[in-house]
Amino acid sequence: MKLLYAGELRRMYKYGITGASLAVVLLWIVALHFAEVAAVKLVFPLVLFIDATMMAFLYAGVTIVFENQENTIKSMMVLPITKGEYLLAKSLAVVTSGLFTLVLLVLYATMARGVGVNVPGLVGAVAISAFAFAQAGIIMTYYSKDFTDLLMNMFRFTILLAVPTILEFLNVVNASWLKTLQYLNPTKNAMVLLQGAVVPVERADLVIAVLYLLVLGVLLHRVACRLFDEYAMKGGA
Repeated sequence: MKLLYAGELRRMYKYGITGASLAVVLLWIVALHFAEVAAVKLVFPLVLFIDATMMAFLYAGVTIVFENQENTIKSMMVLPITKGEYLLAKSLAVVTSGLFTLVLLVLYATMARGVGVNVPGLVGAVAISAFAFAQAGIIMTYYSKDFTDLLMNMFRFTILLAVPTILEFLNVVNASWLKTLQYLNPTKNAMVLLQGAVVPVERADLVIAVLYLLVLGVLLHRVACRLFDEYAMKGGA
């Protein structure tokens, strides 16, 4: 498992995912640099939310798409590893990328802007969220023909799930029916976890969010494992 995990980290570097992640972090830091301290504390969970959900979704899928283009997916069927280990290693690499982003942003927010955050809480929130959304990205990759198709699927995912959460976070939409419906939205629960490490959040909402994302992550991982054989036999989507 350690070798698989190390291999996935190298693969993310090879495919430029690590570099892209670092570039995105630097852009966020530049954006936060020109914001007021109060605004930084408000927007900080949103920045982490984007990385731990949409970016985790994309990064997990990209590695599989690129491996498929190199015709290495079928070889996984004959290697002495399980598909669960293979997909888990990918997921942990995505989580590591999210935690790397978190470290850089926390260092900037706390040391340069004096923003107080609950670091252990953020680590847990990012890890749980990134893992769950990495599984969603893997499954979506099974139904994507190529990298462009994966980007379009991520765009649909963003419009359907992430945009309502962002609009609610920014207080653009305050309809009571939407807030109730949002409890079923995984992106909303990820936002609750990330907010809870920066600003006060209802304890009940935190408990619901943790349980929701943990169960969702495990279920989606099992689905991803179950569908992998068919995907591999086809040589990709």
